[in-house]
Amino acid sequence: MLKYFYIFTIFLAFNTSATKWSESSVDDPFKSGSKCLVNNVLSSGSYVFNWPSKYDQIFFPYTSSAAIWFCKDSGYISFMSDFDNITEEEKSKISTYLKANPQRNVRSLISKLKLIDVIYSFRKVSPELSNRNKRILAYLYEQKDKFEVANNYRRAALTEIYELLKTDLTKYKRLEYLYVAANYERQLGNTSNSDKNLTTLQKEIESIQTEELKGFGNYLSKLLSDTPLIKPGGKLEPVIEVVKKEVTPKIPNKIDTWIAESSDKCRSEIQAIYLNIKPMFGPHIERTIIEKSIDELLIIRRLFIDTGDISQQTFDDYSLYNGAVNFSSKVNELKAKRSPLCINEINNFTDKLSLDFSQHMERVINDITTDARTIRDNLAEQGAIKSRKAIDQLLVDNSIRSLYCYVRDYDVSEHEVCPEKSLPFKKTFKKVQVDILQFPLKIDDEIEIQKLLKGLSSIGI
Repeated sequence: MLKYFYIFTIFLAFNTSATKWSESSVDDPFKSGSKCLVNNVLSSGSYVFNWPSKYDQIFFPYTSSAAIWFCKDSGYISFMSDFDNITEEEKSKISTYLKANPQRNVRSLISKLKLIDVIYSFRKVSPELSNRNKRILAYLYEQKDKFEVANNYRRAALTEIYELLKTDLTKYKRLEYLYVAANYERQLGNTSNSDKNLTTLQKEIESIQTEELKGFGNYLSKLLSDTPLIKPGGKLEPVIEVVKKEVTPKIPNKIDTWIAESSDKCRSEIQAIYLNIKPMFGPHIERTIIEKSIDELLIIRRLFIDTGDISQQTFDDYSLYNGAVNFSSKVNELKAKRSPLCINEINNFTDKLSLDFSQHMERVINDITTDARTIRDNLAEQGAIKSRKAIDQLLVDNSIRSLYCYVRDYDVSEHEVCPEKSLPFKKTFKKVQVDILQFPLKIDDEIEIQKLLKGLSSIGI
């Protein structure tokens, strides 16, 4: 992918807004018949080339802990897709190490990074791959504030870069290495060496003859002004002051538009109705997604505990979903108080609100019940115990997702507790606590349970 990195400029107009992963399984190269659950990239966009990892010239997916593939059965670990072309000599050395050092708890990013460094020490990789790996490790350690460790990897990578620059490199690789060397020298306190690399790099960019490489040259040219701002020792990413632009006026959402389109005589009444309903209205507040995803799962869990089944009625009868019923009741209650002159306008407004709400609820409920339907459909094959475990795992996953936050807008490490996000939903999480105290979780992963309890504790539960 990096070989053709320069073409990113062509795709700037086609950015997506998020990176996406899918889980799959691959053969464990060190345990015959065993499978390893791994992540593959479904989508990303050229925006990844503007993330802070650009200063290391390391890009998504390698900025993500999900790009580290780990086999629980054998203990083998590598960066994604690097499971092939392992020589017999390498296999022998790695197998000997793994047998002598069983990997019982490789969950945190730091533990994975430590193990992956050991495993790659037994492999004979190309100098370019060795250099890439050191830069990945540097970047990921930095995300955990391990600055000294990160810069030790950068120091080692810099030594390799100077050796690589003496070889017959492609023009692309030469530009990449000169840029990284300039940044690393600055990070390590060697300003004069950094300036020399910047001067050389600028001359190399100016000498580019091929159209296909000009995009990459232009990209690096825009980054050159950042390098002198790099401060030694801490994060490689420099602090760049951004000139504040005028705030763009907020674009009214569709509900604001509906209200604005109402007549003068009814607008205040319609506005009052919406303000009464807004706390229950899903598409415009995060509350519905978090509360409903947990509330409805608690309903499904309790029905399964009481009956040993998840009936079709659970999914078909929307009267079971209290949020939808409460919303309809509230709308009817407010409509009953409308003034005679505004009957038609208010009916029209509340009908559009109700339709929008029901469509949103349908999406939320569908997301919740897709997995639950699968559990129900597989009940006969899996049995009640496995099905109960699967439901409990869904509850834990949904709760943790709402109690924890990503450190950045893309994954670089573990989640962190996020009280400011979850505290508004304390009542919902209190229901979770009450439910799991009355009916203890049946999942086997004690670490996940502790993570849930830590999240609940962060908001005083």
